[in-house]
Amino acid sequence: MSQENYAPWEDPTKPQPSPEEIREAFSAAVKKRMMADVDYGFFLSGGVDSCIVAHALMPMYRAETGDDRPIPTFTVGMEDSPDMMAAKAMVDALGGSKYIDHRPRMFTAEEVFDLIPKIIYHMETYEAELIRSAIPNWLLAERAGADVKMVLTGEGSDELFAGYLYFMDATTPRQIQNELRRIYNMLGDINLHRTDRMTMAHSLEARVPFLDTKFTELIMSVDPAKKIVDKEAVATNSEGREKTFLRKLFEGPNANGHVIPTAVLWRAKAMQCEGVGEDWVSMLQRKVSAQVTDAEMATAATLYPLNTPHTKEEFYYRRIFEEHYAGMAHVINPWEGGCRAGGAAWKSDAYTREGLGNTNLLTHAFQQKSGTAAFSTSAGQKRSFASMPAYADIYASEDEAIQNAQDAGFNMFESYLTQGSDDRSMINIKTGKPLVL
Repeated sequence: MSQENYAPWEDPTKPQPSPEEIREAFSAAVKKRMMADVDYGFFLSGGVDSCIVAHALMPMYRAETGDDRPIPTFTVGMEDSPDMMAAKAMVDALGGSKYIDHRPRMFTAEEVFDLIPKIIYHMETYEAELIRSAIPNWLLAERAGADVKMVLTGEGSDELFAGYLYFMDATTPRQIQNELRRIYNMLGDINLHRTDRMTMAHSLEARVPFLDTKFTELIMSVDPAKKIVDKEAVATNSEGREKTFLRKLFEGPNANGHVIPTAVLWRAKAMQCEGVGEDWVSMLQRKVSAQVTDAEMATAATLYPLNTPHTKEEFYYRRIFEEHYAGMAHVINPWEGGCRAGGAAWKSDAYTREGLGNTNLLTHAFQQKSGTAAFSTSAGQKRSFASMPAYADIYASEDEAIQNAQDAGFNMFESYLTQGSDDRSMINIKTGKPLVL
């Protein structure tokens, strides 16, 4: 896989792995990581990756421990955020509290600001995208570390199955494979760096079944044409969206007869810092930016000639890093272009240095249909969990996507969950409170 010309799918003597072989390999990866002489649980973000881990884990856990010992699971998010609501739905789908002890960690946007110096100290980085995603990870690890010593997580799936939305701009399977190799090789500096530092800060061990070496080799031998992301499918909630190959592998029941709810299995990809709730990333960015003056920002290139901050947010994080690790800026290996998508072989505006692109999915006809108003904590700014300004033509068909989901049997909330909208953004005009669907 480290070789640039690695392409076993082109060898007719090497058959492609079957769906059953992949599922068995993943179950083996999960089983291997269940070995422990301490209490353990799992992270359940409500995203498809952690739900697949839970789906594979639960039959083996119940067979091993019996049905009288619910396994702890941990979710972080703002109240009624997309992640929190999807995680609750998954717990119910796996049998509810009889088998799973769900221990959520709710947070507010206001409390995260004071955590930043501590997080940068433990992370030993000034990379903005990484710091943003580390904040909910810190809160999650803090909650889990109070109860268990080890957790299983869904990290690594996106680097194997092309899970990020910017993959929809790739034009060839070879581009997909090469980009997967690139971001996989950055895991130690990014995703796994964050996971390790945030959990170890709370004496918690994180284990990652998706990155089992045998499973990784198996998935990276799959024809990357199966991982192509179709823009139209993303817009219309249909087969062909990001990680379709993975989603279809796990749409059936597990050994207990439990299935991942369709609205959860097919929900839009949201990075953890986006899916945990509301518009807190923009709130955070505005607050940290207010700590840097225009005059200070004008000195950025002089103060920090290596990996110069491009935004006030980046300047703020860099200043804290230098307070702890002066002279160590060269050790950091940030994303080329300042974000994950910046180093891809194709141009994409899906992710920028400031995070996921900004178009509010809820500012459309649904407001008239349901008597609701879009709510944003970012006056004058727009952020959402699965939309990009560069694809306004695609997302103009969002009503079609919602309608398709409803035609398939989803209720309105489930339809918006699969589209990736933040249900907390649906506010009842009369009461001013979040709409419960």
